[in-house]
Parts: sequence; C-alpha cells; structure tokens
Amino acid sequence: MIGVIARPEEEPIAREFFELFKTPWEFYRERRRYDVVLSTRDLAGRLDALDADLVVLYSNDGAPGIGRSGNTRIARIGADLFGEVRRLLLGGQSTESAAVPTLDRHVASLRDLITGCGIPLVEIPPSPAGYAFTACLTHDVDHASIRKHGLDSTAIGFLYRATLGSVARLARGRLTLKKLMTNWGAAAKLPLVWAGLAEDIWSGFDRYLGIEDGRPSTFFVIPVSGVPGRTRNGPASPIRRSGYGAADVAGKLRALGARGSEIGLHGIDAWLDGDSGRKESRFLGEAIGMPVSGVRMHWLYRDARSPEALEDAGFAYDSTVGYNDTVGYRAGTGQVFRPLGASRLLELPMHVMDTALFYPAYLDLSEDDAWRRVTAILDNAGRDGGVVTLNWHDRSIAPERLWGDFYRRLLGEIGRRNAWFATASDAVAWFRRRRSAVFEDREADGRRRVRVTEAAGGRLPSLRLRIHTGAGASVDTPFTDGIDIPVSRGEPIYEA
Repeated sequence: MIGVIARPEEEPIAREFFELFKTPWEFYRERRRYDVVLSTRDLAGRLDALDADLVVLYSNDGAPGIGRSGNTRIARIGADLFGEVRRLLLGGQSTESAAVPTLDRHVASLRDLITGCGIPLVEIPPSPAGYAFTACLTHDVDHASIRKHGLDSTAIGFLYRATLGSVARLARGRLTLKKLMTNWGAAAKLPLVWAGLAEDIWSGFDRYLGIEDGRPSTFFVIPVSGVPGRTRNGPASPIRRSGYGAADVAGKLRALGARGSEIGLHGIDAWLDGDSGRKESRFLGEAIGMPVSGVRMHWLYRDARSPEALEDAGFAYDSTVGYNDTVGYRAGTGQVFRPLGASRLLELPMHVMDTALFYPAYLDLSEDDAWRRVTAILDNAGRDGGVVTLNWHDRSIAPERLWGDFYRRLLGEIGRRNAWFATASDAVAWFRRRRSAVFEDREADGRRRVRVTEAAGGRLPSLRLRIHTGAGASVDTPFTDGIDIPVSRGEPIYEA
C-alpha cells in the first residue's frame, strides 16, 4: 500500500495518476504503516514519524538520491510529479518532446524504484489479459466526395498535388512511377467526375474494411456540409468547411455499422459548448440510425474548457488529444485518461496521424523514416501497455496520397506484436472497466491482505493482476516476480 501526502490542490491529479498506475494506494493517514509513502510536500521534521519501508520525496529542490533514516529508505526525486502530470493532462507537451511518453515514464520510474528496493507490488496493467497492448484504427472522414467541392480550394489543391506535386515527390523518392501515373490519371478524370460520368475518386472510404480484414475500426464523420465552425474568438478559417455532411453518406455509414465499424462524430463546434455538441450529435445520429458515443474534433480544435462541454453534450469519450504536425504523445501517455474538468468523459489519445508523417508542411518523412517513427511508438506500447491510436484519413488510400500500402504493412506489424484491435468505444470501455477495479486493503492475523474487485466485463477482454515480488523480496504467494493472473469476470481478482 502506498500512502500519498500531497497538497490539497494536487489531490485530483494524484487520483488520476493512480488510475494510470493502478496499484493499491490512499491518501496518507497518521499512525498507519505503509510499504511506501510518496510525498510532494515538505516533510522537514516529520520523516522520523513516518512508518514505511520507503519514503519517496518529489521536489525540484535539492539533490536527488537515496539514503536511509533508521530502517527506512529515503528516495529524493528531482521532479514536481503532480505538477508535471497536471501540465501533461491539461496542455500537453511540445512537439520537441512528442516522442517521449513522459507520464508513462513517471509511472515506470516509480514502479522500478519500489520493486528495486525489494518491496512487493501488485498492479493492474493497462493492457488486456493475453495481449501486449490495444490498437485503435480510426479514420477522419474529412472529404467523402470531391465532386461536391467543384473547383474550390480543396479541389485545386488536389490537382496541384496530383500533378506537379507528384512529380516533385517522385524526384525526392517519395513516390513511385506507378503511383505518379495513378495520380495523373485521377487528375485527368476529374472533369468526368464533376459531370457525373465517372466514379468519385474520394468516395471509397469504405474500402478500409477490405484493408483491415476483419479488424474493427472507427470512422469520425462530419455532421453537416459547408460549415467551417467557430473559434473562441470568432469564425474559423473558411477552408475548414467540408463539402459533405453525414446525410450525404448515410447509406454507406449504415453499411459500415452493420459490418462492425463504429461511427463517431468529427465535430465542428462541439468543443465550444454542450448545445453545439448535442446538435451535431443529433445530425449524425439521425443519419446512422443510432446514438453517437464518441467525438474527435475536426482540425483537433480543443482547449481547457472542451472536456466539460463534450461531457455536457453527452459524449462518453473524446479522441482529440494529439498532434497535427508530428506523431507521439501529446498528453505524455499511451493510456486512456480522464481529462481535467471532466467527471465521466474519458480521453482516447491519438498517437499517429498519416498527414503528420507524410505532408511536406509537417514531418515530410520517407516511408522508411516514417516506419522508424511509428515502430518506436509500438515498442513503447509493447513495454508499457496502453493504446496506440492511428488516424488514417478517408482519402489517404485514394489519389493523390496513396498511403494504403504503408497502412497495410503497419496493420500487419501491429498484429505480429499481439495487439488487441478494438473500436474506440471498446478500447475506452475496457479502460473504464479497469478504472472500476477497487483494491480492498485490510489486515488480519498480522498479515496484509489485498483483494481486488471490478465490474463485470461483458464481451471485453479480461483484466489481469500483475504481481511484482520485488528484487530480493519474499512474499507468501506461489507467484514469482512479474506473474500475471487473469481476471474472472465479475469475480475477485486476487486475495492473499
């Protein structure tokens, strides 16, 4: 059991931190013995009164290190733990730090410190029993039809990228000759598309079902056409508007839903207030014939007040926290978390977006360099658990992008690494189930007993309890360090 000493304003942050590091803890109570005491407050003059095997002091002041006071180890960590967690969950980290899952590293460092001091530890890891991590395949449907754009800025941009832009990409080794010819052919066919004499080259986003070959995915769909939306300070850029709305592709969306895909809202103004979110959700729900549970904002619009607005609109989850211009960990974590300002809404962070990888205005990577970036994120997930959320846009498998081959290769690699493929809703539901697990700590006959209960899991994969005995430690269980115990649904996980 970890006893936490924090300032009053840090207590909500501490609670969220220990939802990510799912291990027995409580706020410190006087005259109680703990395995570990973690403090972010100045304990000058109080250390000798703490009854614990290990005291961990987080502070930006003083030199880090490990010492002893009697039988208690004292570890000083040069970091403002809960201040850092608050910063990551509220505003996120810069693009320069995007590749580092900073919050997950804080969890791992604390875990390693505890077990390295020989102290037993139990936790519920952030990955389902039998899987290394969770993979969410998502698609922002920004432009479901090029015909509806006419000769606007979106279509003109397509023509440039399909012709001169493709020549430049070929010269830089970013495009094959075969794909160049495909793009030229698509550009030449555009007048026929406008005239209704040829198939719309951007209408095939349902082809993802064939590429994903039974793996579930989530499509985020714009509710209405021609609306650029607002910012907090006035109208959004006119180029944010889309040429289609959910009603224009209702038949295709219902077919996707019938085959196991999830349809979420690609919101325009939902991030601003609950009324806008309810209105947009209603438009989409009427098109697909079912309620909408999740949202990702178009152009990733959000601010500190957005979680409250989205929760007020009735959404169960948001998936907007991510980068437009790079890949990685905006919130410093691969885990689903509860954003500050929300009580029920959970955030499914987005980690990899195709345009961030390949667009010249962003990372502008070759496929080899993009592969190294993405597989580094998969490596982190294999070690830390959590979710890898991909966003491959609706037209990214069509001309002029033609990024389908990379996507197919990536799906194969994720499958090889033993990921659980889940819709956004199912991934969030699994993490909500993990959050429901409760550690009951009690003592009897001079021994500590830890019992864990959790809500029934339905069709979702099981949780698991991981037991770390600690280096050189001895515990009265038949399990060795790192052993996982699957959870029987609705039953106690472990009692010892």
